Amino acid sequence: MRPHSLRYCMFLFLALLLGAGPSVSSAGYLDRTIEQEGLRVQFSIDPVKEQNAPAMLQADQLVRIRMAVTRQADGHPLNNWNVGAWLDRAVSAASGAMPSCAQRVAGYLGGDLLQRPLLDLTGYYVLTLDAEPSISVLDPSVSFAGRTSLYRSLKLKGRGFDWAKTTDDAKLFIGLAEEPAVVIADLQTLQTLTHIAVPGFPTRLALAPDERLLWVGHVAAGKVARQEGASIIDTVTNRLVKSVPLPAGHHEFAFSDDGRHVYVTSRQAGIVSILDAATFVVIRTITVPGEPLSVVSFPSKGTVWVVDGKYGRVHRYTAQGHPIDSIALDSGIGPTKLSPDKRYVLIVNPSQHRVHVLNATTGHPMHTITVSGKPYDVMFSDQYVYVRSLESEQVALISLAALEKPDPKPQYIPAGSGILAQAREGLPIASTMGLTLNRGGAFLASPTERTVYHYMEGMNAPDSSLRSYGHTPMAALTIQRGLRQVGPGEYSAVVKLPSAGRMVLALASDAPKIRECIGLQVERAPVSKESERIAFEWLSNSVAHAVAGKPITVSVRVKNGVKPAADATNWFELFIVPTRGGQGVRWPLRADEQAAGQLIGEGILSEPGGYYVHIRGSQAVDATFSTLLVESSSDTIGTRGQP
Repeated sequence: MRPHSLRYCMFLFLALLLGAGPSVSSAGYLDRTIEQEGLRVQFSIDPVKEQNAPAMLQADQLVRIRMAVTRQADGHPLNNWNVGAWLDRAVSAASGAMPSCAQRVAGYLGGDLLQRPLLDLTGYYVLTLDAEPSISVLDPSVSFAGRTSLYRSLKLKGRGFDWAKTTDDAKLFIGLAEEPAVVIADLQTLQTLTHIAVPGFPTRLALAPDERLLWVGHVAAGKVARQEGASIIDTVTNRLVKSVPLPAGHHEFAFSDDGRHVYVTSRQAGIVSILDAATFVVIRTITVPGEPLSVVSFPSKGTVWVVDGKYGRVHRYTAQGHPIDSIALDSGIGPTKLSPDKRYVLIVNPSQHRVHVLNATTGHPMHTITVSGKPYDVMFSDQYVYVRSLESEQVALISLAALEKPDPKPQYIPAGSGILAQAREGLPIASTMGLTLNRGGAFLASPTERTVYHYMEGMNAPDSSLRSYGHTPMAALTIQRGLRQVGPGEYSAVVKLPSAGRMVLALASDAPKIRECIGLQVERAPVSKESERIAFEWLSNSVAHAVAGKPITVSVRVKNGVKPAADATNWFELFIVPTRGGQGVRWPLRADEQAAGQLIGEGILSEPGGYYVHIRGSQAVDATFSTLLVESSSDTIGTRGQP
C-alpha cells in the first residue's frame, strides 16, 4: 500500500471514530442509534441555545445530551436505567495510547483518582451554603489524602439564610440574610442566573407543590424602607410575580392539597394568613394566642396544624381555617415536620430537650423522646428520623419502625467534635443535614470544623468527610449530576464541554451490560478580550508571616501583561479567611504607584492564627491562594518582613 493511501485510511478511521463535526441542523451535532443487548438507544447531542450556535462543537459550549431508550422486543420505554457516562480525551494522558472502550469504562468504574475523566456524568455533588458568602460545589469522588473536594464555588452578594431546589435538580433558590434579594442558580451549569429583588430581607423559602411558584417570606428587620410579607417568584421565567404585605414576624408556609390555598404564619403578630394561591389575596386570617412557629398541611385529611410555641399547643383547623381542636404539649415547642408516609408528626422542643411524636390522623401524642443538647432540626430518610441539636456534637437517629412500638430509643452518632451553637457566624435556617441520593445516609455540616461528614446508615459513625478550604459550610444538600430520567425512557443532561480536541463519550450499564464509546471533535472556542482571565502572582513566599495588631501589606503582580482596570466598575480585592473558620475580611487592592503592574492591599488582623488569602474581583481572576500566619504580638518573630 502506498504511504499516502495508508495516511488516507488512518485519517478515514479517525474521522469515523471521532466524528467530523457536522454543521448544526434540526438534528443537532449528533444523532445516532445504538442497538445492544436487546435495547435501542436513540442518542443525540444538541446545542442548548440554537440561536447563534456554532457550526461545530466548541469548548466551553453548553450542549444537551439526550437518550431515548426502548426495549427492542416490544418497543416499551426502559425506565430507571442505571447508566454511566464519561467524557474524556481520546488519547490517554497517562499512557499516550488510545484505550479501547472496555478499558476506558473499566478505568472509570475502578475509581482511579489520578486518571479521572474530564467530565463525569454519574454520581452527585454536595452543595454547601457557606458563611463567606458563597455556595461550594463539592465532588466526593476526589476527596482523598486530605485534599479539598471543591469543584466549583458560586459567589453570593451576601450570606445565604435559606435555600430551596427543584426536585429535578435544575434550579436552586437562595435567600440572602442581609440583602433584599433572592439568588437563582442553574444547577446543571452551576452558574448564577439572576438576582430577584424583594421588598424585605428573605427568611423562609418554600416551593409550591407543582414547583411553578416560589414563595419567599421576608421581614423588615427594623428598616423603614423594608416590608414584612411574602413575595412570589415564577420559577420558569425567573421573575417576581407579586409581593403581598403581611403582619409582622418570621413567616412559614404550607400548601393545601388542591393547590387553592397557601397558609402563612406571622410569628410576632400571632397571625396565620390564608391566601388564594391563584390571586395571592388574603381571604382569611387566624389569630393564634401565642406565637405560631410552624404550620403543616395534611393533604389527605384536609386539615392544617399550627404550632404555638409560646403556650405549647397545637391548634388544628379545617382547610378553610375553621377551628377543630387544640392539643396541649409543652411550652417551647417549635419546628415541626410530617413524616414522608404522612403517619407521624414530629415536633422538637429545644428548651425541654424533647421530641414529641403525634399520630397524624388523630392528633394523639404517641411519644415524648428525650434528645439532649437542644434539638432544633429534623430530617427523614427512608428508615430513620435524624434530629440535630444545637449544643451537642451528636446526631440522634430514631427508627421510623420503632415509632409504632412503646418507648422508642434514639441512637447517637458523632458529627465531628464541634457543636453548632459555637458557630461564630450564626446559623441560617437552612438545614445542616442533607440526604444522600439513595436516602440511606446523610451529609452533616460542621461549621466549627469547616467540614461536611458523610454518614451511611448502619454504621456507628461517619465514614468520610469533605472539605473546601477557605469556606465554612453552614448547610448541606445533594444534587444528582449528569444524566437523569426526564420522561418515560428518556434521559437527558446539560453539560459544558470542558476542553477542545478529540474526545470520547463512554456509556456503560450493567443491567443489561452495555459498553459504547462515541467519538467527538471539539473545536477551540474563540477567545474574546472580555473573557481573558487576569493572572496574578504573589510577591512573597507561599507562606507569609505577620504580627497581630500590626499593619500588614500584601503585594501582587499581574503576570500576563493585561492591565487591570481600577475604576468604579472594575475592582480587585483580597479576601482573607481564617483557617479555623469564621467570617472573612476584604481588603481593596489598589495600584502601586511605584511599581507598574503591581497592586497592594493593606489592613490589620487582630487575631493570631492561620489565614487563607484569595484574590477576586469584577474581572475573571487566575490565581492560587496564599497562606498568612499571624502571630501574637507577644511572640518574638524578629523582622521577618511583610508578606
